[in-house]
Amino acid sequence: MVAKIPSSGTGLSQRTGSCAGLVAYLEKEVQGQWFSLDREDVPAAEVTQALDRNKRNLNRDADKYYQVILAPSQAELRHIDSDPEKLRAYTRAAMEEYAANFGKGIEGKDLVYFAKVEHERTTGPRDRAVQVGDVPRGQPKEGEQTHIHVLVSRTENLSRYTERKQTGELDRKNPYHLSPLTNHKNTERGVVTGGFERKQYSERVEQAFDQVFSYERPLAETFRYAHTMQHGTLEECAALRAQSIKEQHQVIQHSLLGHRMQPQRNATEQPDTILAPIATTPDLANPNPKQRGKGIRM
Repeated sequence: MVAKIPSSGTGLSQRTGSCAGLVAYLEKEVQGQWFSLDREDVPAAEVTQALDRNKRNLNRDADKYYQVILAPSQAELRHIDSDPEKLRAYTRAAMEEYAANFGKGIEGKDLVYFAKVEHERTTGPRDRAVQVGDVPRGQPKEGEQTHIHVLVSRTENLSRYTERKQTGELDRKNPYHLSPLTNHKNTERGVVTGGFERKQYSERVEQAFDQVFSYERPLAETFRYAHTMQHGTLEECAALRAQSIKEQHQVIQHSLLGHRMQPQRNATEQPDTILAPIATTPDLANPNPKQRGKGIRM
């Protein structure tokens, strides 16, 4: 699972104005089909309007919204059969983690966000195959490429904030401005408290998938493994590789044991399920260990 929060830039990466350009771009694969915390099939025009209106006390050149990209691996997609309903449920779980990661006691309902599932990806300038000239830029990528784009307002949900103020639930003068690109991490003093720990968010998003869908994630598929391989010391990388290899061997041994036990279980159950004499099924009555290992390729 990859959870990416692109930084602000130029063109469609510019976040200081309206989100209309990015919303229009994300309509390229299929029109509509946006969803939010509690709604389905939200029109693109409403997405733009809701995000553009949800702002207060932000400078002209300040970011007004952010994009979160959730990219499940092909193994994860196979685990959930690329089910659109499960992808939407997972996105909502990931945005709950997004809200919690600011350390301000807010929830998903305190955000204004809209998401859209896409199924295609094309090669870009950062792809190795493009850089070495093997594949042209803009080429459709092979395999399952389903991913989710989330557009989320920098300002907390103003409608909910106003309601909570009116009922006396909040005594804050201003709504929160929530930036996942801040350099603050769990700050307890000063003007800015809380913050956003991006590494922690990636781990939480991964754990949310595992918990929601009971996914048994191999060590080699974890964010911790990928992060260590890229940023860790030689000793840390070697230790984690060794741990991953050991885990893989244990999985293989468990699989082999299961195959070896299967014929014996069938032989035990046969009298209850097959009326023919056992002598007519010599393979089950006298299982050959060498034969039992056939069909298992390493």
